[in-house]
Amino acid sequence: MKHKAFIRRVGFGLRPEEKIPEDPLNWAKSQMKSVPKLIWPGKIYSEKEMLDIRVDFQLEEDKIDQTEKDPAKAKLRRRKLYHRTGRKFFENYELAIRHHQAVYGNQPVFERFWHFWGNHFAIIDKNKLPVFNTGPMQRDQLRTLMTGKFADMVYDMTLTWPMIKSLDNHKSAGPNSETNIYRKRKNKPVKGLNENHARELLELHTISPNAGYTQNDVINTAYIMTGWGFIGWKKGHKGDLKKTGYEHYNHEPGTHTVLGIKYKPSGFSKKTKGKKQLRQLVNNLCASESCRNFIAWKLCRHFICDNPNKDMIKVVTDAWVKSDGMLIDIHKAVLDATWKYGSSEEKFLSPETWLIQVARMTGADWPGDPKNFDYDFKSNLNYKQKKISRILGELGHLPFRAKQPNGFPDTAVEWLSQEYLVRRIALINNASQFGLYKNSLPFIDIAKKLVNKNFDDPEKMISILNKLKLNNTKSKFNSIDSSQFLISVLCSRKVLKA
Repeated sequence: MKHKAFIRRVGFGLRPEEKIPEDPLNWAKSQMKSVPKLIWPGKIYSEKEMLDIRVDFQLEEDKIDQTEKDPAKAKLRRRKLYHRTGRKFFENYELAIRHHQAVYGNQPVFERFWHFWGNHFAIIDKNKLPVFNTGPMQRDQLRTLMTGKFADMVYDMTLTWPMIKSLDNHKSAGPNSETNIYRKRKNKPVKGLNENHARELLELHTISPNAGYTQNDVINTAYIMTGWGFIGWKKGHKGDLKKTGYEHYNHEPGTHTVLGIKYKPSGFSKKTKGKKQLRQLVNNLCASESCRNFIAWKLCRHFICDNPNKDMIKVVTDAWVKSDGMLIDIHKAVLDATWKYGSSEEKFLSPETWLIQVARMTGADWPGDPKNFDYDFKSNLNYKQKKISRILGELGHLPFRAKQPNGFPDTAVEWLSQEYLVRRIALINNASQFGLYKNSLPFIDIAKKLVNKNFDDPEKMISILNKLKLNNTKSKFNSIDSSQFLISVLCSRKVLKA
């Protein structure tokens, strides 16, 4: 594959001051060996801190709803609560950390894979999870798992707080669990079996429907997953519990069969019997050929083309088998396959990836000075603090707000529409206003530098730029000129596609 095209395909392009790597494939592979440190200079709130803030918010909001009868006073109290707990702030802040890392970090290829896995283990937009929890979970937990085994990633992500909350596994109990036996004895309604989490583990996170699992397999997977939820409840407790773990009294006892494999209870006491079944199930799912083929297909679809063929997928699955599912080797194999097959394929960029790529290649001050995100937790957010979520919202791609558990689409057919293209055009038409290029040089000069640095055959694009009557000043272009620039360069298939 051509060098610069490969760099754009697997990363976010090169900033104006970056050197073009002599060996792009090894440049990319070297980035997968370790988890880069976050370079955001401001405070980074841990997942635990964000859970504390979430519970604080939840308890106070419930108190307002229960005690304040005057709608006007309730609205005022709620607004003060929103400010104090960052209800409108934290998602913007988390996005700023994510984009700052992608635009200014030294391992952009790692960041691309991080974004892929975040979408693979999507947390749906519910229960204020995008506000307080999804971003910190991806940053504190998912990111750190990317140099280990895929099976470990799946197991740990299955048991993260947002995943359990999102898919309601904390509400699930086996029909013959101690909980339901007790409730039946007391003539209380029994707790039901929730299949959501089990279904997504099979369908989306590991083997896919191509494995041929049945509804009975889903039910038995749900049995295995009973008991896993939130722990630490005490009488009189209010608000969400902050820890995840195993509670034996909700678990469905006995042996459960999934895809022909029997998972027997084990342990030296009733508190631990059944606890190991989930770990064994995840290991077997991740070791299966169906899982290898599905995940390799998704990775190739993300980086190479919308319809990857068997040869592309085999490069990845061979590395998977040889390394016993080590993600470093899997990621490197994806890069090998992209290098080998990418030159004959095109890949349409998702809105967020496109936005970050434009910012990085133009040398933009995006998402803005980190000091702009200092917040007093007393007032409304200003324009600069809201800008990042506003733009991503306009583009239809707020990464922490997936509408479905299968995440955001990864193929051109979903994004290549008149509506979404017009949104990109409108954004680039105001590139200076939104900070998508550094206004230190005339736009034409920045455009030429961008093309020369990031494209293997820049002559034709430079020729088009020279023919345009662009305003050769440092000021913002008028709408006609910037639209011409957009159509000829930034919205050409050379940039929209990698």
